[in-house]
Amino acid sequence: MNLQKYARQTSLKAIGMEGQKKLLEKTILIVGLGGTGSAAADLFSRLGVKKLIMIDRDRIEDTNIHRQILYNYSDIGSFKAETAANKVMEINPDIEVEFHNNTFDSSKINLIENADLVYDGTDNMTTRFIINDACNKFNKPWVFTSANEFYGEVKGIMPGKTSCYACYNKKPEHMPSCAVTGVINTLPVNISTFAVNIGMKIMLGENINGDLYFIDVYDIDMHPIKINKNPECRSCSKRKYDYLTPYYSNMGKSILS
Repeated sequence: MNLQKYARQTSLKAIGMEGQKKLLEKTILIVGLGGTGSAAADLFSRLGVKKLIMIDRDRIEDTNIHRQILYNYSDIGSFKAETAANKVMEINPDIEVEFHNNTFDSSKINLIENADLVYDGTDNMTTRFIINDACNKFNKPWVFTSANEFYGEVKGIMPGKTSCYACYNKKPEHMPSCAVTGVINTLPVNISTFAVNIGMKIMLGENINGDLYFIDVYDIDMHPIKINKNPECRSCSKRKYDYLTPYYSNMGKSILS
């Protein structure tokens, strides 16, 4: 492999050649290829990782194009996961790619078992609870993202070291979609950039604090929210994985809302 294409990264003291070699050994699972997920696929492929596994059930619509920067109008009607796979292979032909045009649910947690890092590009809490439980079970780090209107959230989660998603969320709640509230096109790019950077630090072996970062792109503001590990957490402390049961397998849009 020609490492010269990563020269601008290997010249950074925080990465160097040894750090780049670490990145090139990593497999990333991206769950959801919408606003933040599609941008993350682009960035991870350029960052230089070994493999990207991508899963999303949806097809590309014309309302996606303004903020999902990996897609063009010629892609409308195609599956997001398959299209994203083709795009990242054009960006970096050295990368291995696996895609699934399916819903991510508890029947797909083997994808997490085979990854070194999980990136959450989803838009509902149920899927995030599934990701969280599976990552705790298999001891896999993951990065949570959300983006709506002008506001987004990012949190890196390292099982056994930081608080997890269930430490501060007890059960799924209804979340208004972008179709209802709207979303500015700069938000997913900002969120994914920040989240991929956290993911990169995890892959390089650095510790993260697990803070939840709230980002407001309209007022150009970001502030961290400290979330301590909950000793009574059902998932990371008591290791009770409610969302890995058969009930949460073979799910469609009626449940993932």
